[in-house]
Amino acid sequence: MKLVSPHFRPRPLLLALVALAPLTATAQQLPNAGRILQEQQQAEPPVPAPTSDLKLGSPIPDIAAPGGAKAVVQGIELTGNQVFTQAQLLAQLGAYQGQEYDLAGLQGLANTLTRYYHDAGYPFARVYLPTQSLDKGVVSMRVLEGHYGQVKAEGDERLAARAQGYLSALKTGEAIESGPLERAALLLADLPGVTAAPIMRPGQTLGTGDLAVDVQRGDRVAGSVGLDNQGNRYTGQFRANASLAINSPFMLGDQIALRAQQTSENMTFGDLGYSLPLGTSGLRGRVGYGYTSYELGKEFSDLDAQGTAKVASAGLSYPLLRSQSRNLTVGADFLHKKLRDEYRAAQLTLDKFTNSVPVSAQFDVRDSLGGGGLTYGSLTWTPGTLKLNGAQAEADALTAKSDGRYNKLNLDIARLQSLTPKWTLYGRFSGQWTDDNLDSSEDFGLGGPAGVRAYPVGEGYGDRGWLAQVEVRFAAGPVSPFVFYDAGRVQINAHPWMAGENFRRIAGTGLGARFNLRGWRAEATVAWRTEGGAPQSDSKDRKPMFWLTAQYAF
Repeated sequence: MKLVSPHFRPRPLLLALVALAPLTATAQQLPNAGRILQEQQQAEPPVPAPTSDLKLGSPIPDIAAPGGAKAVVQGIELTGNQVFTQAQLLAQLGAYQGQEYDLAGLQGLANTLTRYYHDAGYPFARVYLPTQSLDKGVVSMRVLEGHYGQVKAEGDERLAARAQGYLSALKTGEAIESGPLERAALLLADLPGVTAAPIMRPGQTLGTGDLAVDVQRGDRVAGSVGLDNQGNRYTGQFRANASLAINSPFMLGDQIALRAQQTSENMTFGDLGYSLPLGTSGLRGRVGYGYTSYELGKEFSDLDAQGTAKVASAGLSYPLLRSQSRNLTVGADFLHKKLRDEYRAAQLTLDKFTNSVPVSAQFDVRDSLGGGGLTYGSLTWTPGTLKLNGAQAEADALTAKSDGRYNKLNLDIARLQSLTPKWTLYGRFSGQWTDDNLDSSEDFGLGGPAGVRAYPVGEGYGDRGWLAQVEVRFAAGPVSPFVFYDAGRVQINAHPWMAGENFRRIAGTGLGARFNLRGWRAEATVAWRTEGGAPQSDSKDRKPMFWLTAQYAF
């Protein structure tokens, strides 16, 4: 149901009703501070945790050529094993007793046990055949499980001293396990402005290895600048973007992050954040403040509307799992949003604020399924409270009844599947569920470059919804062309309070290309509607839709 149309120019006597329309509209809402804030946050699923080229383990020894003298093996005696019992290890050899083996066969048995250690997460373990007499058919095998000798951080003197705490879980004399070693090395490498390269050297005694992690200072400053046409037409379709990160300015691993944006319709966005490690376990704390100001243009210019969105945040995150193949990070934030919309032609000001505590789990898994692939995403539960004032509260009490407490659950999951060395398949599903009528700042949206690309930003918002995307990509050097299909559906109000259509379903298909080379990144997309008809959020019926972005990172 459309209560506010961008096709008309409202007369002064109607301005107050138009300004309050976002409180009661269904299929379409006048852009307001909450909706604009939500449009800025619409994005692809969280980027997977970075991996490294860390390679752990020693190779399986070569075996001798088959042939030569043979012996009947009646038993095997193992020495040096501490992680696994003799019974656990011998169970991996099957029915070896009473069988005849040459030297190559015996080495094959030892290599089977070596692989068992490696598969269990002990990459430097080795089982070998010492000199022996095969008395009564009993074969002796020696196990070198691989234990830590010295464990230390090297390189930049100041950084190395601070980085030593990240290696505290790796203790001299303990068996070298890939899990704790990967975690320590990756947590160090995750620190902004730091590079960490672990090196394993032979220890002073047989079966030990000395771990040295070379810690150096990385980029002190990183950032990007870019242009795109991915904004809402009423607040500025064309945007200039900039970001800057200052790495480790005060201590090892802290970061100051700044973002800014200016649009063609005088919308301004700025965000300042600071994060730091809390100890050496991987726990991080963060605080931030964001400010957005907007003015409505185009067909809504007669409203003389403007507004602001202010967001203060603080949060924690902790990597429960951190490895090269699997990662799971949990986090919680406190968000305080102050939203103001001013309709100066009607002398009307609307204020509201929300407090929420999103609790999230971000994950990624790399596997060898098919040609290899990556599954990643996030799950977020958000309890919160909305506070409306004045005319908004009165209108809400008669309609949506969104004032007060609310809860919502969001899932965003994607899969990148290798088909051949050059072809990949990408699939994504995201959705939101709630049992409450939500404020516009908490709605789920479909349209735009990160959603159904055949529709403009601002299209298809509602309390509940889902979005599905499929892409087939081809790698051709720095250029990657792709074709895609997007579809989604929203339930506009979780609990409708008036007659009219309460659902919106849209879909589209198209093609595009991405370019990446030496810090330059660009993307061009063209999309055609296949379901949903003309857009309801924009009076300009653009078909096909073109999306362009260009960025340089330094």
